[in-house]
Amino acid sequence: MRFIQALLDAKKKIFFLILPAVAIFTGVMVCKTIMPINVEDVPEELEATSFEEEPPSQAETIMKALSSAYPEWIGTAEFRMLDEEQQMDEGGLPNEDGGDWAFTVRGKWFYYSGGRILPEELRNKATEYRATGFYRNYPAELPSWESTVEQRAVRTRNMEENRARQSEARPDAQPPRRTEASRQRFFYEALWNISNRDEALQQITEIKFLGYTVKVHSGIKSALNLVEETILNESKTNPTVRQWIDSLGTIAAWNWRNVASSGSLSFHSYGIAIDILPANLHGLATYWLWASQSNPQWWNIPYSERYHPPTEVIRAFESYGFIWGGKWPNYDTMHFEYHPEVFIFSDIPMVNFSRN
Repeated sequence: MRFIQALLDAKKKIFFLILPAVAIFTGVMVCKTIMPINVEDVPEELEATSFEEEPPSQAETIMKALSSAYPEWIGTAEFRMLDEEQQMDEGGLPNEDGGDWAFTVRGKWFYYSGGRILPEELRNKATEYRATGFYRNYPAELPSWESTVEQRAVRTRNMEENRARQSEARPDAQPPRRTEASRQRFFYEALWNISNRDEALQQITEIKFLGYTVKVHSGIKSALNLVEETILNESKTNPTVRQWIDSLGTIAAWNWRNVASSGSLSFHSYGIAIDILPANLHGLATYWLWASQSNPQWWNIPYSERYHPPTEVIRAFESYGFIWGGKWPNYDTMHFEYHPEVFIFSDIPMVNFSRN
């Protein structure tokens, strides 16, 4: 018995001697596991490795923005692989990645096609068409007059040089008219379901807007109703907005025509643009082309001498996807145009609503 008791006492001593060593070893291993790595200790070849995703291509950005802007009519944008016959870019060379970004518009496939947004059957003829125009640099706020000095100077110089060249070639020459191809229309025709005047009439509906009867595309009716509601609510406490409403003389939207002094179809033809004018401009400039008839320096007319709707009115339109022509270099301050994709491009918040 004494022998057994001695053996047990010896085991206890050994256990208590070993226990601290085990604890120290375990602690060291845990610390090594959770201790943060010093950046200076990272080898250069690992430090240079980036785990961030590559930024999306322009094609992906545009196609996804359009898909998000018009979910009722445009399907989800996706990258589609193409067969060898289809794998041709606008230069007639195979695409390196073997595909293109695409989506359906009212059930019909459209491809990015080098910025042209062409229907599937025309994507290999991209060189025959100009790129589809998008407003991609729309400012959230009207740029200050001082910040645009250099831009206006460049514009002045370019226009004077163009005018001089035209005068030398033909003294009585008129500004060149852009061809029909200058605004490629396949995408917009499919989006708004309009390719001619008769089809436009089938899509146009009459609404009441700020007391006026206006013809617009049925697809933007709900957006304009919400714009009107916002403006009228603002007018209850804002005398400037109330006075602006009372001063109105004309509100017009749908009109099947080309853009003035061009061969391109106006967005008024689709019923998605609206012009709002006061009964009296009091000498203020509103449209660059009109202003140019009496002022060769139309681009240098300061904001204080241009007609501008109240800021709250402009924001009401922008909140529901309408861009304002007063922010364009070739200004059109009476003009609003429905392009929610522009606000997605420019990361400018909009109000979520249903067009149905």
